Amino acid sequence: MDLLGFNEIKSRLERYCAYQERSPFEVKKKLMSFTSDSNQLDDIMASLIEEGFVKLERFVESYVQGKINQKRWGKLKIKNGLIQNRIPAEVIEEALSNIDLEKYRKNIEILVLKKISSINKKASLFEKKTKVLRFLSSKGYVSDDWQGLDMDRLFSS
Repeated sequence: MDLLGFNEIKSRLERYCAYQERSPFEVKKKLMSFTSDSNQLDDIMASLIEEGFVKLERFVESYVQGKINQKRWGKLKIKNGLIQNRIPAEVIEEALSNIDLEKYRKNIEILVLKKISSINKKASLFEKKTKVLRFLSSKGYVSDDWQGLDMDRLFSS
């Protein structure tokens, strides 16, 4: 027996979705904490989608832009995050292809300069490059992303 009624659950989920963009998977997971009735589950999800509280494309765009602009993540880490949110592969590929390459490359350069400033000055050039590339990998960038980067110029500045 569920303690909350349809309207109360829907109201709570509307506030949950209005606070920030949520994937359908996140909303369904939250909804399952309120009710186990599959009919009520489907009705509430349909209502939230119909009223525009849950929209897959809007979530994906918001997620990608946030990770690029705020966290400076690479495509690989963004893709993994979207997979964890159960986003279909076609939608992920489309979103990743719409990333502004100029901003993406600028992010790599900013991250490299940030990492260089934190590396011990006595380290060899090889060690410095290794640490920078490992750092970029941890941020979700792959070798193709930093291929055109002039590391010598960045290390000398």
